[in-house]
Amino acid sequence: MQNLITLWQALDAKKRAIVAGATIAVFLAVMALARVAGTPGLSLLYAGLQGAAAGDVVAALEQDGVVFEVRGDSIYVETTKRDSLRMVLAAQGLPANSGTGYELLDGLSGFGTTSQMFDAAYWRAKEGEISRTILANPLIRAARVHIAQAPSKPFQSDARAKASITVSTLAGGLPNNQARALRHLVAAAVPGMVPADVAVIDAVAGLLPGEDEAANPDAAGEARAAELRKNVERLLEARVGPGKAVVEVAVDVVTESEAITERTFDPQGRVAISSETESRSGTATQPGGDVTVASNLPEGDAAAGDNGKSENTESREQRPEGVGSQRL
Repeated sequence: MQNLITLWQALDAKKRAIVAGATIAVFLAVMALARVAGTPGLSLLYAGLQGAAAGDVVAALEQDGVVFEVRGDSIYVETTKRDSLRMVLAAQGLPANSGTGYELLDGLSGFGTTSQMFDAAYWRAKEGEISRTILANPLIRAARVHIAQAPSKPFQSDARAKASITVSTLAGGLPNNQARALRHLVAAAVPGMVPADVAVIDAVAGLLPGEDEAANPDAAGEARAAELRKNVERLLEARVGPGKAVVEVAVDVVTESEAITERTFDPQGRVAISSETESRSGTATQPGGDVTVASNLPEGDAAAGDNGKSENTESREQRPEGVGSQRL
């Protein structure tokens, strides 16, 4: 210790400042290394999220007290907790599956982009836009749309595009009226597509019946039974608790139809069955005056005589009557 004091006293002011600065720098470096060693590593949790989806994820992390860091459009969390956090957020429906829409076309440049590449990007963008519209439904948590464009064949003009929709609902299955609305939505967005060419798949109920299948009596009975079963289970679970009620419903749909034809006779009423009207009229010309030799000549004085005229008119009407009849 005495040697250190002797050395320090032997140094001039400039050397003393250098030694003090170097000592402080080494001390700060050691503290920084210790802090870095004690800070857990951060790994990427999600990237490329939209503003609303990223805000929901950040709010959930803050509520759970998780250490995270936001870098641009990316969210980083501790490496040891990344996988578990993804599972927890997925159970909460986060991040919201919004998909990518027409912004895909912004990254395409005219140079080096073929028509096949542009068509593929266009259909991907359309699928993303339709998925965003479907997610506006409060009953749907996640949605994916797949469009199979019909091949362009010159000798096959009846080829049409087809599509499929996969949805995940928040509670229960998707109602039939909502599935019908989704079919019409996709069919209206794709030229030449009809709602019958769109298949809707629910993550809970599976393939939902189409409009033609809904008209089938068996399918209508099953849909009605499923709806009644769901309503009864909801009422019972509110009383006994979730998962403690089992309900079975069977519905028989009667599709018989009957046509009735009646023919009524009214004896008090008489109407005309037929009407026949005949009318005749005629005019006759008779020569007048005395009959002479000149009247027999083709060109003589016969024209000098007076002519007589007579008219005859005859009219007849027949109206048979009968008993009136009426058919219903």
